[in-house]
Amino acid sequence: MNRASIEVLSAPGQEALWWTQQRAARQDVYHLTWRIRVTAPLDAELLGRAWQLVVDRHEALRTGFARRDGALVQVIHGAAETELERLGWRAPGDDAPPRASDALLEELATQLHTRPFDLESPPLARATLVTVGERQELVITVHHMVLDGWALQLVMSDLETAYRAQLDGTPPNRGRIFTEPAEPYRPFADRARQPPTPAEREFWTRQLRDTRLAALRPDRPASARPGATGAVLRHRRPAAVGAAVAEIAARVGCTPFAVQLAALRAVLALGGAGGRSAVGVVVANRMTPQDQRCVGYCGNVVLLADTVASSDTFDEVVGRARDALWESLPFQHLPLSDVVTDLPATDRAALGTGPEILITYHGQIGSGLALGGRPAELLPSPSTSARCQVLLGLFEDADGEGDGVGGGGDGSGAATIEVEYDTGRLDEATVRGLLTDLDRLLIDSARAGGPLSAVTTGTRAETIEPGPRSPVPAPTSAQVSEPPADASQEGVDQQLLDIWGRVLGVPVQPDDDFFALDGHSLQVLELIASVEEATGQQVDVADWLDQPTPRRMAELTGHAPQLPDATPAHPASPVHPASSAHPASVPPPERSDGLRVLSPGEPGGPHLHLVHGAGVGRLPYREVADGLPSAWRVTVSEDDGGSDGTLAGMAERYLDSLLAEGQLPDVLGGWSMGGLLAHAMAERVQRAGHRVPPLLILDAPPPDHVYDLQAADFGFFMDCVLRGAGAAHTRPDELSPTDHHSTRHSTHHSTELGIAALTALLRRAGLDTRPDALRERFALHHRHQVAMAAYQGVCAVDAAVLLVAADLDDGGVRQWERWSSRELSTVRVPTDHYGLLRGDHARRVAGLATGLLAPAAKP
Repeated sequence: MNRASIEVLSAPGQEALWWTQQRAARQDVYHLTWRIRVTAPLDAELLGRAWQLVVDRHEALRTGFARRDGALVQVIHGAAETELERLGWRAPGDDAPPRASDALLEELATQLHTRPFDLESPPLARATLVTVGERQELVITVHHMVLDGWALQLVMSDLETAYRAQLDGTPPNRGRIFTEPAEPYRPFADRARQPPTPAEREFWTRQLRDTRLAALRPDRPASARPGATGAVLRHRRPAAVGAAVAEIAARVGCTPFAVQLAALRAVLALGGAGGRSAVGVVVANRMTPQDQRCVGYCGNVVLLADTVASSDTFDEVVGRARDALWESLPFQHLPLSDVVTDLPATDRAALGTGPEILITYHGQIGSGLALGGRPAELLPSPSTSARCQVLLGLFEDADGEGDGVGGGGDGSGAATIEVEYDTGRLDEATVRGLLTDLDRLLIDSARAGGPLSAVTTGTRAETIEPGPRSPVPAPTSAQVSEPPADASQEGVDQQLLDIWGRVLGVPVQPDDDFFALDGHSLQVLELIASVEEATGQQVDVADWLDQPTPRRMAELTGHAPQLPDATPAHPASPVHPASSAHPASVPPPERSDGLRVLSPGEPGGPHLHLVHGAGVGRLPYREVADGLPSAWRVTVSEDDGGSDGTLAGMAERYLDSLLAEGQLPDVLGGWSMGGLLAHAMAERVQRAGHRVPPLLILDAPPPDHVYDLQAADFGFFMDCVLRGAGAAHTRPDELSPTDHHSTRHSTHHSTELGIAALTALLRRAGLDTRPDALRERFALHHRHQVAMAAYQGVCAVDAAVLLVAADLDDGGVRQWERWSSRELSTVRVPTDHYGLLRGDHARRVAGLATGLLAPAAKP
């Protein structure tokens, strides 16, 4: 397919989503993911062909977005190549991933959901087939700008048609596979762009004047920003709720969705959302048969308001909800930005940010799924971000009734509510309390009764006025009697300590040393990313690592004054006082040359200088430093990006930084790539006519080793990280597409798929890592591998060289013998490459380092 691309203006709903995403805290806020469990194994090759046929069929799946002269346009491409992604593990056994079933599948779906889209590069949809033992799931993720839930149901129906055709051997000709041509999206977008009429504007102005948004009272203060961290829970409703909804709907003469909307309004009003308040209703906005066959984004959000008094009966609230839905039906296509234009300034300020609480009717969307003629099950959404405070989606059972059009269906079978909520502001118990109150109110209202004042609810709600929000509920009597928290428990600083506690899994005090709390390198990346997201301030990791405490982090983010003086809750080891490198009152000097102090030692004491390994910095050397006597000064060269990217350039820069201190170290060494760099630095020392210090080479490749450039791909990086985390056995047996594809586009997608899989595996292994941190680490690892692949040594060095071997084979040891003018000393340690720097082996390495300065070892 080589048709030329065309550009058309985006629909208002798409543009609204685009602008909201630009200010969202997370870029997955408008991802829509269906996690589908299949009941029979799928043929990945045939399913991949079917997926490409579906992408070819629908304009929406070939659409990207771009800014043109201040407007957002849809760029509909004539073709968009795609590929079915595959992740697979063997049947569970001794070498299978930990808990290779539901827990791993759930974590994988979460990570696949968060993977970013490039909005200019279609398809803005991807399909991943995940196999763990005998369990198999198809994870479909799309960007909401191109598909809504109804459209995704149509896409899944077409995928089943195309896949069945592939199984039957039908040639890949769309005319033979699909009985009808695809309904184009452009006519809908054209109609949606028509400016509102005066009558349409007047309707919404009348409805929303003097209206405020309803919300739950938050459990904690936090910014109300789209893309905040969120969670999804599913609530299975008692059968009595469905019966009550049907009875009330029949009595009042309305759709069951109107009953559900009224129940939400009533519970919020009873909880404190007084006056004329509004909730958001997501409408499918598909008014014609053509619209209902359209694959694209047709949905819209409308604000429906009411004043609910405690003297009202529930039937009266239901009747007004019914009337509001029907009266608004001709006007539900108008985007919210147009709706609020004619309102007074205070009303615009109150409503323009969009609803805090949304309710939508999904009907049977997601039910009746099949692949290969076998039924498939839609599992709970793996989303971990929130579009608003609370979004309630009503699903019917597969045998329920209703046409599913934006609240116009029957809905009596809406037995499940899926709730997305902002975990930064709400506890799960608060959300479950709201659901319990909704169910209780509906059951109690099955028969016409008295006023709402007779109903008991526990939900706490409010209406939001322009300006500062009430951040937390009023304290209980028990809370009032508690002693006040000190300054370290307030505001941003308490948030900082909470982030530390979440990452490390233990309570944290301001002067606790990160590594004394058993923190490790992957957790550093998670911690820094979380703090930067929470504070909006970048953390200089190099400066913080010189004194890895919450207090120092608070200083670097500009929040130090509120943190109190405190005695470290976890005293430093008497063997090596890691937390005493720089007293809190004397910040360490800033350096921009990559030289970092791991241990200050004592004046005149021995000095060990180590060089970073591939893709890492000083952190792997912590246990070695801890094993040295306290008199030893330990410094590390880290890659700060200041060199030309070659190994020779790095060695030159690191040596210059050492010489700037006035003298060479007593021992020079490094692990892995660091050993190679230490030897390159020693070559330069020798050529300059200086005495070369003893070298400590820790399981490093020899200088004449030529790397396969494929060692720089993501698969090799994944192996390194999993081995370093002690989880090498969890590596997937299948990861496709691979990095060996020829195009940049496919290489990018394979890397992102690998990032998602690696993040899931590390999290299942107990390491709270993040995809963005792994992306940064992979970039550094790739830089180092390319540098090693291009390096050739220059000369042997005249120095005592101690080679500590773990994975290095005998051939590698013999190669190293050619790069020392003296007899090479070799110690083989019974561990692997990564175990060399841990536990007893790290302490042995520390002992070997001290041995290099013993009289017999000196030249």
